[in-house]
Amino acid sequence: MKCAALISGLFLLSLAPVQHVMAEEFRIHPGTDLQDLLGKVAAGDSIVLANGTWTDAKLRFESLPGRADKPIHVRAESPGKVVLTGAVEFRVSGKHVVVSGLVFRNPQRVSDVFDLRTHSKRHAHNCRVTDCVFEQTAGSKNDKDSRWLNIYGTHNRIDHCYFAGKRNRGTTLVVWVSPVIGSHRIDHNHFGPRPELGKNGGETIRIGTSDVSELNNRTVVERNYFDRCNGEGEIISNKSCENIYRHNLFDRSEGTLTLRHGHRCEVDGNVFLGHTASDTGGVRIIGSDHRVTHNHFEGLRGDAERAAVCFMNGIPDGPLHTYAPVRNALVAHNTFIDCKVSMEFGVRASQKIPAVPADCRVIQNSFLPGKWELFRVQAKPENFTWSGNRYQIGKTRGADLVDIERFDIELHRGVDGLRRPSGAKPFDLPSPGNTGPSWRR
Repeated sequence: MKCAALISGLFLLSLAPVQHVMAEEFRIHPGTDLQDLLGKVAAGDSIVLANGTWTDAKLRFESLPGRADKPIHVRAESPGKVVLTGAVEFRVSGKHVVVSGLVFRNPQRVSDVFDLRTHSKRHAHNCRVTDCVFEQTAGSKNDKDSRWLNIYGTHNRIDHCYFAGKRNRGTTLVVWVSPVIGSHRIDHNHFGPRPELGKNGGETIRIGTSDVSELNNRTVVERNYFDRCNGEGEIISNKSCENIYRHNLFDRSEGTLTLRHGHRCEVDGNVFLGHTASDTGGVRIIGSDHRVTHNHFEGLRGDAERAAVCFMNGIPDGPLHTYAPVRNALVAHNTFIDCKVSMEFGVRASQKIPAVPADCRVIQNSFLPGKWELFRVQAKPENFTWSGNRYQIGKTRGADLVDIERFDIELHRGVDGLRRPSGAKPFDLPSPGNTGPSWRR
């Protein structure tokens, strides 16, 4: 009886429909009909772009049904050998999709090159863009306003990509903020040289816009290398709340990490190296409850908005596009070496911008200004708490602002190559060797 039941069960199993268990690979070329192909793609499958130059390609990967354990891959046949150029428009929506190995070179005549959405209501979630290149080469034609990479949806990751050479107006990488918290991650990318634009619109990264700046986004920007990102004064423009910027390296970049709008952001463990280049800056603080901790500022030559740390004046209850007053910031455990202005207070103070920075804590920072100014005061801050700060004996104009101790601070060069006061820990920083696509190095 048991044997008969087993045979009967096996017979019934053989009649069951065959499930899609083997991942498939779909190869596409310029001109492939994606609408017909996408209906066949299932979780775990790959869409492979053929090697070669794709000119003016319009690629829309609509609502791809990947899963966490079986993502769908959209990739180059050989990393770096698929070049998309001209009026290229690349769009992806769906869940758990990985895009890799593509080169977007000299895009022209389009406003948005790569979007993590295919429609205003169809966005990407838990998707990843990795090992890709976005670049404008020397001698290429300049173009109208454009953005190279737009992040929509939630829980997306951009990593090990290379961005460089953008000469036209428009932010290189934009995170679009909505009432749904984004929780994106931007890490291990190499943001290469971007020449000065000469006007607004030359940001390397922007997270949000002024109209949504009171919303939480909670994007993490970490372990990226910003190399001569000189497009404008805002290298990163924060315009939303509760974002984290940590362990990034800003190298000869003429501008600042600007907390332009929003509140409760964290700037921790970053290194800003100016190498005495003009207009190189650090962190610009606007808004409330920000934390600027454990950062290293060295050789910066900016002042005012581009000081190593800038506290802006604000407008009480002003419109969202204006300067929110600086309140309740924590600036702690930072090191300032050879900076033109280590801290500047009340920048842009005027009758129209009257609210001085207030109720902030400046705790256990080390200042080694050399021949430069320790502090510069355009409007005296109110109700600041100063504790445990120390500065090196030397030219220290501005030290009379607060009760601050003078020390003969000893510097030691750590394994990361940075000079720091005795007892300070090395930084866990990115370098060109561990950012950007591995195949490009």
